[in-house]
Amino acid sequence: MHRLLKRQLKRYLPDPQDQHRFKDLLEVIDQAYQQQDVDREMLERSLQLTSEELLQRNHKLRINLQEQAASQQALKQSYQILDATLNASQEGVLVINTDGHPAVYNQRYLALSQLSPDEIQRMDLRDLMKNSMSLVTEPQKLQHQVESLINSPGDFLHEVYRSHNNHWVEAYACNDPVAGFIWMLRDTTEIREKEQTIEHQARHDALTQLPNRVLLLDRMENAIQRAQRQKKRLAVCYLDLDAFKAVNDSLGHDAGDVLLQQVSQRLKNRIRESDTLARIGGDEFVILLDAVRNQEEVLYLAERLLETLAEPIPVNDRTFFIGASMGIAMYPNDGTTPGALLKNADIAMYRAKENGKNRFHFFTPSLERIAQHRLTMETNLRHALENDELELFYQPKFFLQQHGATAGTTATHSFEALIRWPQKDGSFIPPDSFIHIAEDAGMIGRVSDWVLRQAAQQAKHWYERGFNANISINISPKQFLIPDFDKDIISTLETLQLPHNLISIEITESLLMQDLNNARQVLEYFRSNGIYIYLDDFGTGFSSLNYLKNLPVDAIKIDRTFVKDLSNSNADQAIASSIIALGKNLDMLVVAEGVETSEQAKFLIDSGCDLAQGYFYGRPLPAEQAEQFLTPLPLSKPG
Repeated sequence: MHRLLKRQLKRYLPDPQDQHRFKDLLEVIDQAYQQQDVDREMLERSLQLTSEELLQRNHKLRINLQEQAASQQALKQSYQILDATLNASQEGVLVINTDGHPAVYNQRYLALSQLSPDEIQRMDLRDLMKNSMSLVTEPQKLQHQVESLINSPGDFLHEVYRSHNNHWVEAYACNDPVAGFIWMLRDTTEIREKEQTIEHQARHDALTQLPNRVLLLDRMENAIQRAQRQKKRLAVCYLDLDAFKAVNDSLGHDAGDVLLQQVSQRLKNRIRESDTLARIGGDEFVILLDAVRNQEEVLYLAERLLETLAEPIPVNDRTFFIGASMGIAMYPNDGTTPGALLKNADIAMYRAKENGKNRFHFFTPSLERIAQHRLTMETNLRHALENDELELFYQPKFFLQQHGATAGTTATHSFEALIRWPQKDGSFIPPDSFIHIAEDAGMIGRVSDWVLRQAAQQAKHWYERGFNANISINISPKQFLIPDFDKDIISTLETLQLPHNLISIEITESLLMQDLNNARQVLEYFRSNGIYIYLDDFGTGFSSLNYLKNLPVDAIKIDRTFVKDLSNSNADQAIASSIIALGKNLDMLVVAEGVETSEQAKFLIDSGCDLAQGYFYGRPLPAEQAEQFLTPLPLSKPG
């Protein structure tokens, strides 16, 4: 029986008999109570399940809302990143959707298209393309690209456009079936300018902005092809400045650069518009004369070019006379390729230098043989230097006024050291045949150092035996350009512990004319260190008197060209007499070179010449044989 029914019976119907009498009724009531409990339990369970489900659903809904908020934030951030990326890009981006209206664009596209955000929002495909075509110089090319996009969906197209403001724009475009027309624009103006700068630098000289060897060879190739087709000729002029190194070494590279720029401008102003002027080395230029009629025309142009460089050139408040040597090779006679023409013009240029500089020379086949011989000589000379195969001979200088014009009766004044190159057959190559090769090949420093050491050691050997035998050495103009060469000479003498007055130097007029100020400084340094100075080949220059009075020169040597015909040439007698008188008036010793006869010696003695040097008195001899001319006389200086 249900507990609630029992409680009610106990309260209202305590008598068991009464309960028995209502037995059936009580069973029904009991069942009702039991059913009520079942229903209540089911209701409570149902309520409990509903509440839990609602809580779970609410929890899921809350999670979904949080995830949705996070997704929206991530989407917003992604959009911001995409927008920032598009606007940070240097490429203009435009997407026109399938409806023909702009869906995506960035600030770079607006700048390239010269549009504002408000303007682009009011435009469709037709308006945008019309605007773009108004900006470029070839609108028909843009029209063709748009038509190709419409007719070829999915294809990726690329074009380059030039705008009216002189900018270059690359356009990449495709027609995507979902997104629509996609355009990417890139301004390549700066890249093109840098490429053009690099291309220019690769084909032009940085200092003068003239074509370099690369561009020259390219133009020569084209010129040769034109000449072949048109049956015409052309000329290649290889030009080398004669005195550039003097400026570069004495005033520095900045001054040398200024000079090269002035030379370049002068040459550029002189050549024809169809010609090419190129700088292919430090002081080397090449002029390509295109479509010349004949050799006479080339000769005329070459003379004009040399005249241009013969005029004085001001550099840093100083004036220089540079001059140039030029070699000329002509197509097709002297070569049919750029390499052959340049090589032969170079060979001809060296012949122009050997002939006295400041001139031009046409190439001839014989010059090529000479060049091959020159190359062989250069190789052999290097070998001779490395293996100490050179020799030094000594030619005495004699007093004239103390004795007569009879060989063997005069006293020795000093010696001149003369280099010799012995050969296997017992012969000697004279210095005139190889010194210029040493100069051009950059070996003159080594040769001169060898001569100095040999002469100084010989002077010391004689000095230690009681002979004050002064030995003079010749200074090459190229040696004068070696920095501190004068100090190196004094250092060598001090290292050998040799009195400075036992070594003299001989310089030429041509050396002084290259850079008078630098020459004066060097000579004053020698003079301050007790070195005696001879001016060799006097009278062969152009401004002797001008610098003779201003330079520390102790003696002048009359060139052998004025001595050779003294016995029968009134002109040479007058010149020699004038030089002797000039030397006397300037308190300088006068030395006559190349004295070979008694007649020459007598004239020089009668004219008051101090010293003589030549075969009449003594040939150049090895040191052992030259000792016969030594005299044990005290000597403070050669004079």
